[in-house]
Amino acid sequence: MRVEFSIRASSAVACGLREHVEWQRWAESPSPSVPGGELGLDLSHVPAMARRRLGRLAKMAVLVADDVLQREQLEDLPVVWTSRYGDAEKSLALLRSQVAGEPLSPTAFGLSVHNGVGAQHSILRGMVANAICVASSGSVPEAGVVEALGLMADGASDVLLVCYDEPLPGEYAGFSESTPSEFAWAALLTGKSDGVPSFALSASASAPPDCDVTSLPHGLRVLQFLLAADQPGLTHARGEGGSWIWERLHA
Repeated sequence: MRVEFSIRASSAVACGLREHVEWQRWAESPSPSVPGGELGLDLSHVPAMARRRLGRLAKMAVLVADDVLQREQLEDLPVVWTSRYGDAEKSLALLRSQVAGEPLSPTAFGLSVHNGVGAQHSILRGMVANAICVASSGSVPEAGVVEALGLMADGASDVLLVCYDEPLPGEYAGFSESTPSEFAWAALLTGKSDGVPSFALSASASAPPDCDVTSLPHGLRVLQFLLAADQPGLTHARGEGGSWIWERLHA
């Protein structure tokens, strides 16, 4: 399997990083580290009542998605929401309530499910196109790209890919497989086009070669590759001995 695509616009947020020039500087540094510092989230464009329903992770994901939609003047298009863990804090809070014998809130449950962020965003924006939530172990960005390209093969001209995660909370923290970090990024995928950054993604049955050691969660590792124009490729293990291979086609 090999797919090609272009990215027409993007946005990202993490602790200490918000503006594109800051992300570009981070991506092009010799060894990008896990972002740190204050997390700035300006969601003043979201009505206050709706904003209160959004958890911290949901606010990050909605912010970057809205950035791209506003910049490209898009009102409705398919969106693929990708997250390894989703809003685990809400799920853990429900389990704690159950252990304590407290009644469970249907609203809290509705916001805790893995597609809760995408559902809230669709309601906020009045979007009726496909909104799909994907989780795929350690290969979440790759699964999101495959899903997005499938929607494009079915006729969508553009698909918004949103990748977001945060550290596992409380009792879940010991199960984390990467350095804890909170981040969200959105990329507007379109068919391979001249004049914009273009990439290829392929799946191989072969195990990947020894890769550079990095402390970055995989979602941030992929973002770093997408932003660093001098990085020709990225290889990632996809389990059972196979690998994902990213290629940069042209700028």
